[in-house]
Amino acid sequence: MKEAPVPMARNRTLKQSGVKKSGALGRLVTIVVTVGLTLGVLEALVRTMDGVAFAPRSFVADKLSLFASAYPSVYDPLLGYVPKPKFSGTANAWNTEVTIDRLSLRQNAADTPTPDPVAVLAVGDSYTFGDEVSDSETWPAQLDGLLGQPVANAGVFGYGLDQAVLRAERLVPELEPWALVVSFIYGDVRRTQLIQRTGVEKPYFDVVDGALVLRNVPPSRNRPRIEQMGVVRAALGYSYLVDWTARRLGATEWWYAGGFPQVKVHDDGPTVACLLMRRLKALEEKTGSKVLVVAQYLSRNITDLVSPKSVEELTGSERLLACAQQAGLATLDTLSSLRALYDADPAGFYSKYFLVAHMSKAGNRVVAEGVADALVELLGGE
Repeated sequence: MKEAPVPMARNRTLKQSGVKKSGALGRLVTIVVTVGLTLGVLEALVRTMDGVAFAPRSFVADKLSLFASAYPSVYDPLLGYVPKPKFSGTANAWNTEVTIDRLSLRQNAADTPTPDPVAVLAVGDSYTFGDEVSDSETWPAQLDGLLGQPVANAGVFGYGLDQAVLRAERLVPELEPWALVVSFIYGDVRRTQLIQRTGVEKPYFDVVDGALVLRNVPPSRNRPRIEQMGVVRAALGYSYLVDWTARRLGATEWWYAGGFPQVKVHDDGPTVACLLMRRLKALEEKTGSKVLVVAQYLSRNITDLVSPKSVEELTGSERLLACAQQAGLATLDTLSSLRALYDADPAGFYSKYFLVAHMSKAGNRVVAEGVADALVELLGGE
């Protein structure tokens, strides 16, 4: 009796199918590796060609962050960001001479490091830092010359009043100034309501049972957040090759879409600002450094007293100065001196005392003279 034949053809078919699948997978792996290596070489090539470092960095996030893209700044785990230490030159948003020392303080001249200790420490926003003017033209630098005493400029572009006070609390114990000058525009009060401004995370205060509670420390390094960029841009944004290609293909309208986003967390800015005055009083009592709170103004607050926006800002500044006085702090309102200059020459006021959005050297001189007189009265002297 003959044995049944073994179904060789079927086995052979199965084996051949396996070989085909294995070969297809191998080719796919080869393609993926080849493409990956090619993209890696191109990434290295364009970075080397443009002098871009190989450190991890999201080029999209940086572009959508005002302070990462246009200002000399670095991340700070408490404040969100500070001026970049040891920065010097005109490669900044203003094309002016800007010199930052090791403590992230703006020097009063490129060749004059900030002394330690100092007589006066100034904190605030871009009006204190001196956006649009060179080192020697800021009001803290001119105050230094008027007093004949060392003045440290700890103002930071874009800061809210909350960040300015936190920076004062950090620096006063270290620098031991005779006086702390806290300058603000009313916009700084609005900024206390934000967790993110111009694409950069920041700390903020909540009001809980009538007291301030610090939130969002440390702030996220993501500038801006992934959900604001989308998954694709968040992932590919780390490739300089993709960024380079998008710019050359004219695809920046999508690649950089979104502008400088901000995220609001509450509407309690005026209450937070008022409570910050009490916090400054506690700092004064703890350290012995006398505090002077100074109200500065946008050009529209001086030239237009009736528009709703200006009325809100003028009224808000007046109320905050009242809060400071109630807390036992000395105050200075620069509005009257600036308004007198406007009344004397309405046509020429703006061009003389302001640049684009900030004060000129002459405008900063007016502020410095007012602060000098107030400090002499506060500290004694001639």
